[in-house]
Amino acid sequence: MGIRQLFFFPSEYQKVFRVSVIILLAALTFGLVFGSVYVGYMDYYALEELENGLDYFLQITDEGGKVTRAKIATNSLNTNGIFILYTVICGLAVIGLPLVVVMVAFRGALLGFTTGYLVQRLAWKGVVFILITLFPFAIINVLASLFSGATAMTFSWIIIKKVFGGRDHNPTPILGYLGLQLLAFLAMFLLALLEAGTVPWLFARMLPWALK
Repeated sequence: MGIRQLFFFPSEYQKVFRVSVIILLAALTFGLVFGSVYVGYMDYYALEELENGLDYFLQITDEGGKVTRAKIATNSLNTNGIFILYTVICGLAVIGLPLVVVMVAFRGALLGFTTGYLVQRLAWKGVVFILITLFPFAIINVLASLFSGATAMTFSWIIIKKVFGGRDHNPTPILGYLGLQLLAFLAMFLLALLEAGTVPWLFARMLPWALK
C-alpha cells in the first residue's frame, strides 16, 4: 500500500489541481494580453530590428540550407524541456511555487507578443499565417505547460500540508509526480519532432505569401 501511494496523488487533491489550472489559465491570459499590447508601445528601431529578423528568416528559408530540422527540434526541445525542468524543481522546492505562475505568464507574453507583432506586420495575412503555422503547435505547448505547472503546484501543496498540517502521514507521491512530469516532457519532445517535420515546409510556403 505504501509503494502504491508513492505513485498516486490522493483523491482530495483533485480540487487543488483544478484550482491550479484556473490560476495558470489566468496567468497565461494576462501574459497573452500584455504581450500583444506591448507590441503597440515598441519604438521604431525595435520594430525595425524585428522586421529585419523576419526578412532574414524569409531569405534563409528560401535558400533552404540554414534552417535545418535538427536546429528547429533542438531549439524547441531546449526551450520547452527547460520549462518542464524548472516546473519540476519549483514543485519540489515549494518556495518556488509562485515561479510556476510567473513562468506560465511569461510564456503567454511571448505568445501574445508574437501574435500581436505578426498581426500588426501582416494584417489579415498574419492571422492566416498564425492559424496555420503557429496555432496548432501553440495548443500542444500550452496544454503541456498547464499540465506540468498544475501538477507542480499540486505537489507543492501536498508538501506544504505535510510540513505545516502535521496530520498527513501518508507517503509523498514523488514517483507519481515525476512520472506525470515525464509525460509532459514527452509531449514537448513529440512537439519538437512535429515542429521539425512540418515548420520548414509550412514556412517556406506561407511566409513568402504573407510578406507579399
